[in-house]
Amino acid sequence: MTTKNPFEVPSEMRDLASRSVEQARKAFETFVSAAQKASELGDTAQNPVQKNLADAAKRTVGYAEQNVSAAFAMAERMVQAKTVEEIVKIQSEFMQSQASAIQTQMQETGNVMQKQMQDAGASVQKKVQEAATSVKGAGKAPVKKS
Repeated sequence: MTTKNPFEVPSEMRDLASRSVEQARKAFETFVSAAQKASELGDTAQNPVQKNLADAAKRTVGYAEQNVSAAFAMAERMVQAKTVEEIVKIQSEFMQSQASAIQTQMQETGNVMQKQMQDAGASVQKKVQEAATSVKGAGKAPVKKS
């Protein structure tokens, strides 16, 4: 007589979990597709602020897609795990890789925001210089005497 490992996940439960993960993945893919289409609406923006916001929206959707895809991959691995120890190992690996991924995403976002702020500052400085030149030019115009 063989005894089952009390910490072993039954195959029926793994199959059910696998189907649930697949259904959730399909629902998320539909959501991401709609979010990507919505973020593409800003591609035609002429205003630099609107362009920056559209870029941020695209980046945010992309990061969300990466992070949730990684979570689904982890979930798929977990539903195939046969023991609690395997589940704990998979979850630990996922947490480590996600911490690294989020750190990279934050660095990328910070770099992009810094560049956008520098570009905005340069644009404002150019406009101020143009306005100052315009004001100086207006002061040099000949004055008509009546």
